[in-house]
Amino acid sequence: MAGIREWLLEVGLEQYASAFVARNITPEVLPDLSESDIDRLALPHEPRHKLLIAIHALRGNVTRINPYIPSRGSRRAQAVLGHGAERRQLTVMFCDLVGSTALSQRLDPEELSVLMLEYRMAAAEVIERYEGHVAQDLGDGLMCYFGWPHAHEDNAVRCVRSALEIVQAVKEVSSVPQLSVRVTAATGPVVVSRTMRAIGETPNLADKLKALAGHDEVVISDATQRLLGGAFDLDDLGENELPGITKPVRAWRVLRVGDAPSRFDASHATHLTPLVGREEELGVLLDHQQLSQDTGGQVAMLSGEPGIGKSRVLNELRKRLEAQGVQALRFQCLPYYVDHALWPSIDHFERTLKFARDEAPESKLRKLEALMTGEFGLPLDDVRFIASLLSIPCDARFAPRAMTPQQNKDETLRTLVDTLEAAARKCPSVVLFEDVHWADATTLEVLELLVKRVKAMPLLVVLTHRPQFQRPSWVNQGHAVAIDLGRLTEEQSATMIWRLVRGKALPGDLTVEILKRTDGLPLFVEELTKSVLESGKLKDAGDRYESLGPFHSWVPPTLQDSLMSRLDHANVKEIAQVGAAIGREFSHELVSAVAPRVEWTKTFREAGELQRALDRLTASGLVARRGTLPEASYSFKHALVQDAAYDSLLKVKRPGLHAQIARTIEERFPNLEDTEPELLAIHHSRAGHFERGATYWIKAGQRALSRMALKEAIA
Repeated sequence: MAGIREWLLEVGLEQYASAFVARNITPEVLPDLSESDIDRLALPHEPRHKLLIAIHALRGNVTRINPYIPSRGSRRAQAVLGHGAERRQLTVMFCDLVGSTALSQRLDPEELSVLMLEYRMAAAEVIERYEGHVAQDLGDGLMCYFGWPHAHEDNAVRCVRSALEIVQAVKEVSSVPQLSVRVTAATGPVVVSRTMRAIGETPNLADKLKALAGHDEVVISDATQRLLGGAFDLDDLGENELPGITKPVRAWRVLRVGDAPSRFDASHATHLTPLVGREEELGVLLDHQQLSQDTGGQVAMLSGEPGIGKSRVLNELRKRLEAQGVQALRFQCLPYYVDHALWPSIDHFERTLKFARDEAPESKLRKLEALMTGEFGLPLDDVRFIASLLSIPCDARFAPRAMTPQQNKDETLRTLVDTLEAAARKCPSVVLFEDVHWADATTLEVLELLVKRVKAMPLLVVLTHRPQFQRPSWVNQGHAVAIDLGRLTEEQSATMIWRLVRGKALPGDLTVEILKRTDGLPLFVEELTKSVLESGKLKDAGDRYESLGPFHSWVPPTLQDSLMSRLDHANVKEIAQVGAAIGREFSHELVSAVAPRVEWTKTFREAGELQRALDRLTASGLVARRGTLPEASYSFKHALVQDAAYDSLLKVKRPGLHAQIARTIEERFPNLEDTEPELLAIHHSRAGHFERGATYWIKAGQRALSRMALKEAIA
C-alpha cells in the first residue's frame, strides 16, 4: 500500500494512512470514492474537508496529484479500445462485386443468394491462401486485412497477389453474364482489435479508391505501391480528387505480377546499394564454382537471419559469374507456395520459356520441346513429364504409358535433375535456389536427388536459407560447404551509410543513432538510412544535411511488417511490449515486478504465465537472456524490434506503463535514484510526470557534472 501512503503524504494527510489501508483503499479507487465512502473513514472535520478537495482535484487532473494513477480519460479510453487493441501497419483491401443491383433485379432471391455465396467463397479461398483476414462481409463485397491478426513480412505483396487472383477466380464462377469485381487496397497505420474493426485513415482510403477502379481492375494507394518494389507491373494513375478525402491522392493500377526472378530482384528493381563486407564469403563461393568445373559438382548452403544479405551475396555472385560466361539457373521458393508441389521449378520453366498469360497450349508445348530436345538433347519422351508439371495438355503428342503415381513422380524428379545436368554440360552453370526454408516437400526431394548426383556434373548449386531451416542429412556431403553470414562490423555499416547519403555528413549523432538501431544488419542499415533521408526532417545543404526536427518513429514503413511478423509468430507481443517500455535491456526482477501490475492485460497475473512468456520470448530469438534466474537479465537483439514492439502499444497505454515502471524502480531499486537517475527521468517524463522527471533530469545532470562529464551534462 506504498502508493496510498505516498499520496496522503503529498496532500498532508499521512497520519490517516492506517485508516485507508484498513479499508483497502488504493490510489486507483480514489477518484471514485463517494461521500459515504469518505464518511466511513471517520475523519475529523478539517481533514475530511481537505480530503474532499484533494479528491475533487484528483478527478480533474489525476496525474498532477499522484503520477501513479491513470487519468480518468486514460482509463475510459482503455476500456473503450479493449485490452487487445494495438497500433500496427495494415494493408486493407476492399473487393466489390460489380453490378450487384442489376443482378438482384434479374435473379430470383434464392438464385441470387447462391450466386453471392459462390462469389464470396471464391474470393475467400484466395484470401485464405495468402493468409489474409476477412474482417467484414459487406453483402456484395468483402473488407480484408493483410497484417492482422498475424503480420507477414510481405503483407502488401500478399494483398496485391490475392487481388489479382480474386479477379480471375470470380470470373470462373458460373454465371451469365460473367461476374466482375473491382478491388482496391491501401496501407497505413491503424488501431485494431478482435472486438473492433480497423480505425484510421487507411480503411477509408481503401474504400474511396473504388471510384478509380473499373471492372476487373485492381487499384492501390501510393503507400502500398512503395512496399511492392518491382513485384508487379503498374500503371501510375497520378493524383486524384476522391470524395471525403481532403488532399489529392496518388494511386496506381496493378496490371500483372512482374517477371522478376526472385524476391530480391523485385524489391530492388530501381536501385542497388553497393555491396559492403562480403568479399570473404564471395571468395568461398567463387572458389567452389571453379572446383565444380575442375573436379566435379559442388554444393554451398548460405545461411543467415532475415535481412543479413543472403540474396545480396547471391546477386553479386551471379553478376560476377555471368561476366565470366556462366549462366545462372534461378529458383525462388515463396511462403505462399509451400503446399504447391514443385512450384519453384514451374516458375523457373515459365520464366525461361517466356510463356504469355494467354499463350496457346500448342505454342507452349513447342517451346518446351525445343528447349528439352533441341537445346539440351534430352529424349522426346521426357517432355511429357515437364509438360504435365506445367499443366500443358500433351496426351495427343505422346503415346500413353502405364505408370503408377509414384513412378510418374520419380520420373518427373529424374527429368528435372536431368534438365539441370544437360544445361550445365552445354554451358558453365550455377544453380541458385533461394529461401529453401519455404520449399515444398517435393522440391526438397528434387534437391536431395540433385545433391546426390551433382558430384558427377560440372555444376555449382547454391542454396540460401534462414537459421530455422533444418538442414537435411544430404547436405553433409564431402562436396558440400556451409556458409553462415554474420552481421556487418560498425565500420562496414558506417561505410554503407556513407554510400547511401552519397558522402554527405548527417547532422549531430544521427549516424551513431542509425548504427545503434540497425545492429549490423544490412537491410536495416539500408532501409533506416533511406527512411531518414525521405522523412522530410533533413535539409540538403550541399555537402551535408541539416536537421529540421526530431524523428517521431525509427521504424521505417518498409520494415514494419517484417518486424511485427517476428513478434506475431512468436506469440510474445505483450511481454515484448512491457520489456520494450522498460528499455533495450531489462532485468528479470524488474519485468517480473512490473508485468503483473499492468492494467491492460491480466495475462501475467496467472501463476507461471509470466515465466512462460519470458521463455517464449527468449526461444523466439528476439531477445537474449544472460545469467540464471532470478538474477537473469534480457536484451533485445535488435533495437528496431524493441521499437516495433513499443510502437504497437497504444499511446493511451504508454503513460500508465511507464508510471508503473517508475514506481517499481523507486520501490524495489531505490539505489537507482542515485546511480541511474536518468532512467527514472525517462520513465517519469514518458508517464507525463514532468515535475518528477525534471527532478531526476537535474539530478542526472548534477551527477554528470560531478564526474566531469561535461558533454553528457550539457546534452
